[in-house]
Amino acid sequence: MWQIFKRYPRAYLWSVLLHLALLVLMLTGVDWLVRNQNVGGFENMIQAQMNASPEIERRVEALRAAAALRPEPEPELRPVPVPEPRSEPESEQADAEAAAALITEQQMAEHARLHAIRQAELEAQRQAELDAQRQAELEAQRQAELEAQRQAELEAQRQAELEAQRQAEQEARYQAEQARREAEDKIRRDIAELAERRAAEEARRRKDREERRRQAAEAQRQEREEQDRLEAEAIARRAAQEAERRAAEEQARRDAQLARRRQAEQQRRMAEERRQAEARERALDAALQAELEAQRHAAETIPGQQTAAARAQIASKWVPAITSRVKQFWVRPSVSRADLQTTVNLRLQPGGAVVQGSVRIIESSGNAAFDQSVVVAVNQASPLPVPDGREFELFRDFNFKFRP
Repeated sequence: MWQIFKRYPRAYLWSVLLHLALLVLMLTGVDWLVRNQNVGGFENMIQAQMNASPEIERRVEALRAAAALRPEPEPELRPVPVPEPRSEPESEQADAEAAAALITEQQMAEHARLHAIRQAELEAQRQAELDAQRQAELEAQRQAELEAQRQAELEAQRQAELEAQRQAEQEARYQAEQARREAEDKIRRDIAELAERRAAEEARRRKDREERRRQAAEAQRQEREEQDRLEAEAIARRAAQEAERRAAEEQARRDAQLARRRQAEQQRRMAEERRQAEARERALDAALQAELEAQRHAAETIPGQQTAAARAQIASKWVPAITSRVKQFWVRPSVSRADLQTTVNLRLQPGGAVVQGSVRIIESSGNAAFDQSVVVAVNQASPLPVPDGREFELFRDFNFKFRP
């Protein structure tokens, strides 16, 4: 019933209202003798309750028409007793009673007719309720069928969606299978290509190894030939070197002899040059002495040591310049000490040029390498800075002391 109310609320409501109206009529006790008021009011109430149901209204109208066409029941004919002759008052009373009885009988007939109409209306109402209930049931059935159809459509749609999903999944599986097969085919092709490349690479490597072995064998052969050639050349070179060594030794022996002769000659020449230098120095001293003597005679107030002082002054001016010049060309030997000192004698030409071969050691430092480095530096420093004129005579042949 609750399902019927949920699906057909209006029909159910009208049915309940109709039952309530009938219950009110039964409880209030309708006066069936007043036709126009009671029947009309009941009809109006039925009409008000049936306005929303055309089928019930149609049935009520049909029942009304049938009741109107139905012949009224004829009053029951009863034998009328022949009244006894009465007196006039009794006769009037009898007429009044007969009239009252007739009225009562008519009222009873009217009541019976109204009761029949009411029963017909109740039957119509019951039929209308049954029709409404049947209509509600039909509507409920129709709604149920519609709901079932909707559910069937939804189920069909769901099945269609499931089928579409199944087909999509099947298509996806097919595509995945195709992709897997294509991937496997590609992998197989790649493996085959890789195998081919590896085979080709291995063949190339094998060929390279064979070529390298051939080249190595050829290189070994050439190396052996080269070694043989080098050994032969080495033997020839050693023989030549031996011959050169012997020749060099012979040349060295001859050079040594020549060097000894040259050294003896140089020593002799240096001794001669020293002797000549000493003679020139003595002559210079004599000349200077004579000049000084002349100057002394010219000016007796000048001290006798003026000549020596003048020579010392000239030396102090030019010897540092000569030392600086020689230091520019001097190279310190690796085995020499810092406190070494060497004195050499040398002869100069005007302008400061060193006379070739004139440099000789007269006071050695004790280190032959150091002494020789000083001799080389003096020769390379030529020309040395010296004065001009008469002052140059002091440096024509002089002793030079070198200390780094």
